[in-house]
Amino acid sequence: MRKINWGIIGPGSIANAFSHSIKATTNSQLVSVFGRNAEKTDSFASKFNIDGCHQLNDFISSKEIDAVYIATPHSEHFIYVLEAIKNGKHVLCEKPLTMNAYESMILLDLANSKNIFLMEAFMYRVHPQTKNILDNLDYLSDVKEKVSIEASFGFNADVSETHRLRNPILGGGAILDVGCYPLTMAKLIAGHIQGLHFAEPKNFSATGQIDKTGVDLQSHAQLIFSESIEAKISCAINEDFVNNLVITRGKHSITVEDPWHCGQFKEGHSSILLLDEGTFNNEISFIDDIGLFTREIEHASSCILEQKIESLFISHAETQSNMFWLDRWRNEIGIECSRSFVQNSPIFKSQAYLYQDPKLHSIDLLGLDKAGSRLAIGCDNQTSDLHAFTMFDHFYGSGGRIFDTAYIYNYGMGDKYLGDWIHARQVEEDVVVLGKAAHTPECDPKYIRPQVLESLERLQISQLDIFCLHRDNPDIPVGEFVDALAEIKNEGLINLIGASNWEMERFSQARNYAVKKGREPFSVLSNNFSLAEMIEPVWPGCVGVNDNFLKYLIEEEIMLFPWSSQARGFFIKKKEIISSEHFSNPTLDEEMRVWHYEKNLKRRQACFDLADERNVQPIQIALAYVLHKSDLIFPLIGPRSISESNSSIQATHIELTTTELQALAQD
Repeated sequence: MRKINWGIIGPGSIANAFSHSIKATTNSQLVSVFGRNAEKTDSFASKFNIDGCHQLNDFISSKEIDAVYIATPHSEHFIYVLEAIKNGKHVLCEKPLTMNAYESMILLDLANSKNIFLMEAFMYRVHPQTKNILDNLDYLSDVKEKVSIEASFGFNADVSETHRLRNPILGGGAILDVGCYPLTMAKLIAGHIQGLHFAEPKNFSATGQIDKTGVDLQSHAQLIFSESIEAKISCAINEDFVNNLVITRGKHSITVEDPWHCGQFKEGHSSILLLDEGTFNNEISFIDDIGLFTREIEHASSCILEQKIESLFISHAETQSNMFWLDRWRNEIGIECSRSFVQNSPIFKSQAYLYQDPKLHSIDLLGLDKAGSRLAIGCDNQTSDLHAFTMFDHFYGSGGRIFDTAYIYNYGMGDKYLGDWIHARQVEEDVVVLGKAAHTPECDPKYIRPQVLESLERLQISQLDIFCLHRDNPDIPVGEFVDALAEIKNEGLINLIGASNWEMERFSQARNYAVKKGREPFSVLSNNFSLAEMIEPVWPGCVGVNDNFLKYLIEEEIMLFPWSSQARGFFIKKKEIISSEHFSNPTLDEEMRVWHYEKNLKRRQACFDLADERNVQPIQIALAYVLHKSDLIFPLIGPRSISESNSSIQATHIELTTTELQALAQD
């Protein structure tokens, strides 16, 4: 039987346990260890009769190693997992996978794209005790009562302020270190009850105690999954908790002592107690003579041998979901990343995506000496600089070259995030920046220049490649707008000019005025355009493009940058809003108000039917439809996650036949 050759990164105490446990596996063997401390690494290597390596490149590129186990502090997980993936090594990484959800998005996406197995090491998930907890949830049969889940993991760590547990730079704090256990268990149980692999809280609240070093010493959180399922979870590094799992519904309850170690420190003995109004009813006992680490290693190696890229016990989607909620938990109690942490984030340093094979085609943009990608990414959905760098790196690495921003986006932070990214990556000459200003109620020529100047300062660039008036003000003659833009263009502050959310008549008037006065006419429009047509505006002042307007734009060779080109989730099947997609949440109220009428519903059904035939997502078909209407259309997308971005990018490769286009465009 073939065995997986494992290497270890980080020769610490948990790596020691791993090394002893791997001896009992049938499909795995340890061959090497890497550590920066030469003396410690050599001692570890000698103890287990394996190779010791002091240079990461030598270790990670070794042809003798199939997979690596990462047992370092949390802050080092990202860079080591990244290097392993880049070198084709499968990975088992200690929990939590990374320091935040953005680092996780990058690693999970890269692993998937390169067919690399990546698993977050929650040992309790591979133990039969956990499966039996789920199998016995039927014991909670009182459907009239709520299911209450209580889980805790707390211990008293008497350590110095410099210890990793109390150091925010090293990922210290109770939530990241042990809070991830009760969180994942609560989500697992709630999901199982609902027929899902895991569930997402509908409501999340928390309190906590923060150390003078800035980390959380303990915290208590309440999770509401539905009207009938709730959870209370706790964690601590400054107090010993009971560390039990209790699931209650009506008079019945399930209790598990120390569900995280599954009897590891009790000679393998563990049990599940079934209680009736607190009285013993039944006990399900286990005697584990294999061991948690051994089970985990054996499972990971089996997945690798079977050419799987993720574990069924804890999928990539669940890991991403868990990281999102760990971020949320820390944010709820006021844990904020220090500026020094942000500046030293590996996301900024790694540039993981910048030199990937481009998946987006680029074509020449009329009137510009730059090429543009068929998609443009919006800069209004990023919640932090870490989020922005993650999304922009991925988009750029995929061949994305057009970035859509505006003076009002995120109170100016949209400009700033993009500017910081452009400056850090030194890509100003390689990207196209579409900026906007003069939004209602400041839709007046006098506001254009000062807002453009402020945007340029935030963006750290000298000129906007494309500028669009963000709204129209019918009370002001079009000539005043055209004249103001001509002056700003003559200053070199903007290049191509156009409008956003302008009616066809006003847009045409502006172009005619410009030609008459010898000004440069509008050559760009950014209105809504999608397979679904707006019944009423998404926001006040919004304007769409109908068939007549589109014909005019194509005849006049005007480039269209349509916003909400996928109709803001109208073409997502609700069952496709999977747990890892926290940001994609089209509201039913908006959907009914803006999109719900007979023609759109017919088009949506046709889109769903074609997507089923093509084995793609309906929202991808909807975007492909827009792209097929003209080569002058560059849809704006607003992804909040890498998976959303990938979905849109993949849509650019969907070829639709004339018959399919006609079927989609039915009235």
